[in-house]
Amino acid sequence: MIELEERKSNKNSKIKYLREKQIEHREYQLKIAQACASKNSLVVLPTGLGKTIIGVYVAAKILENFPPKTKVIVLAPTRPLINQHYDSFRSLMTIPEEQFVVLTGKIPPEKRVDFFRENQIVFYTPQTLRNDLANRKYTLESVCLIVFDEAHHASGDYAYTLIADEYMDQNPDGTILGLTASPGATKEKIKALCKNLHVPLENIHTRTRKDGDVKTYLKPMDVYKIGVNLTELMENIYLSIQSLLEERLQYLSQLGFLSVKADSLYAKVIRKDLLKLNAELVKLVQRDGDKTGVYSALSVNAQGLILFHMLELIEQQGLDVLLIYLTKVKQDARKKNSSKAVKILASDHRINQIFIELKKNEDYYPERLIHPKFYVLEKLLVQEFENNPPSRVLVFVKLRDSVKNITNKLKVNGKNLIKPARFVGQSTKSKDDKGLSQKKQLEILDQFKQGNYNVLISTNVGEEGLDIAECDLVVFYDVVASEIRFIQRKGRTARHREGKVIILYCKDTHDEIYMHIALNKLKKMNFNLKSGKQLKTTYNNSQAPGETITNARLITEVPLEDVKKINGNQKQGNLQSYIQKTPSAKKEKPLTAEIKISRSFSVKFGIRKKLQRDQIPFEVVKSIIHLNLLDRVIIQVIDPHQFVEDVLLKKITLLSKKYHLIVSIFDFVNFNEEFREEERLIKQKVIKWGQTNDLQAISIDNPEELYFIVKNIYLHAKKKIESG
Repeated sequence: MIELEERKSNKNSKIKYLREKQIEHREYQLKIAQACASKNSLVVLPTGLGKTIIGVYVAAKILENFPPKTKVIVLAPTRPLINQHYDSFRSLMTIPEEQFVVLTGKIPPEKRVDFFRENQIVFYTPQTLRNDLANRKYTLESVCLIVFDEAHHASGDYAYTLIADEYMDQNPDGTILGLTASPGATKEKIKALCKNLHVPLENIHTRTRKDGDVKTYLKPMDVYKIGVNLTELMENIYLSIQSLLEERLQYLSQLGFLSVKADSLYAKVIRKDLLKLNAELVKLVQRDGDKTGVYSALSVNAQGLILFHMLELIEQQGLDVLLIYLTKVKQDARKKNSSKAVKILASDHRINQIFIELKKNEDYYPERLIHPKFYVLEKLLVQEFENNPPSRVLVFVKLRDSVKNITNKLKVNGKNLIKPARFVGQSTKSKDDKGLSQKKQLEILDQFKQGNYNVLISTNVGEEGLDIAECDLVVFYDVVASEIRFIQRKGRTARHREGKVIILYCKDTHDEIYMHIALNKLKKMNFNLKSGKQLKTTYNNSQAPGETITNARLITEVPLEDVKKINGNQKQGNLQSYIQKTPSAKKEKPLTAEIKISRSFSVKFGIRKKLQRDQIPFEVVKSIIHLNLLDRVIIQVIDPHQFVEDVLLKKITLLSKKYHLIVSIFDFVNFNEEFREEERLIKQKVIKWGQTNDLQAISIDNPEELYFIVKNIYLHAKKKIESG
């Protein structure tokens, strides 16, 4: 017997897809997840506040309101990170373990197609999914949610951008959830990120370490800045290279390739200016016309970039690393395919004098080549392990040569307290600089957790995407001007216990400037994220302005005053508040749902998002009826391949006892013919069946037709009710 009434949800029911006892349910996570459960959103939280848990909440809630076996996709930039998400989702959700799968480039494309079809929660590295979509291996029509972790990567040609575009094209009812700790400092970067992920600016949900509802869950983090001075030898060599750079800059200025004119151009021109000039000179070479001075300027500009790099090595890494670099320059100059710029610098007598001076010191006074920052680092590490022997420390270094140098020196000078490990990426630079395979990386991380190593000397490979053990201390050996990398580095400590961050910098150099730039960008980012109105002024999404979550009862926000207070200052929300909103006198009464959508109704038509856009109240219910309009009209969408005239007629006859109008929609969207002329023959059959039985039988060929029918029937029926 057909069930005519929608099943009423049990107010005391639990969230079907969550293992509630496994989760510490925090108020801010519940509140953010509730707001993200039906519309594209970006969540910006400091590292350690449980962005993954929010992803799990959103996935569980969305799955409750979509057809069974609807899929969720989780994306992350690296294999280790995607494996972490796999473990988290699998342990926190009630979906059978065999329905979870990780798909990476190591799995052949043909097998990935089968795995995608057979599983419900699918974890990808973005390049893998992008390749499958580009090759039309499958579509995203059955996916109700895509989670983009480390969402700040969604820029330029990165795979996230293409995937988001394809998803929105293929699945109008699908939802996007972006997760990041660092979306970018400027309004322009934040707007671009939201645009690439199809997130309206009003749907950014952010917290900082100072916000009241997250303070309880954050461990103290102390940030210290320690500056050192250049040694006399460093200053002398620095000035010599600076004079070489000044000659090149003056040459470029006199030729008119630099707009700046001054006696000391090195103080006015930065490395970024020369990179920009290089791109412009390359364009001039490729064009027709006069190229006088262009080729010469290209070579001089390249020399300038090399000299800038040498200055940065002195400021940030030390003379020992500069010596390694100069040795490579001299070796490269002897190669047949060496550039003119390298050959000119390698033969310059002043560069040779610097090289000889450094070699002499390496033989007799090697300690003079070491950057003063190293001695500070060594002292800090000894002090850390004397005070806290089980401590774990992560030291970030920009260059792999420096990583190797620092690691080797700490092994010799560490007083048996310091047990360092070199931690770099997978690519091999040379025989003396071999990369670490992913297997080797994981082995080192495991030994770091167990205490066989207590210090990791890492390049930026340790900033994100790897499950590095909780660190008590994070050291920036050199400074990065990028606020995103600054946040990623800092986020490696103070997750579950108190942590410290120490920034080492060289006074009165670019090193100090970069530090101030990063700190200012961080402040600017938090200000821009909190100033939502300023962001909204120039970017509009396709969704209606002012769209609110109350259009659909299934995503009503949990009011702050309804959340239970547990354990004194710790505010936590129970899962019941996530399922059902408790009425509050301070809140406006939610709109009555005039359209009810069956949870089993297909997402490919985009009905949910279109109703929300037009601010037509609706709710998702458990029912065999696809669309119920004002409890007067029902619309059933029928697969033409499953059309059996007598069976359908019997169902409609039974339903007509309760409803005023029953509309049968035959779905020919993406109809696949099993034999020639099948579509035409079935359409003729539908027309004849409708005319014979005096029934509303309509064939549609695209998703927009269905919404046009639904909206017009709804408006007509509502007008009729209001007019009596």
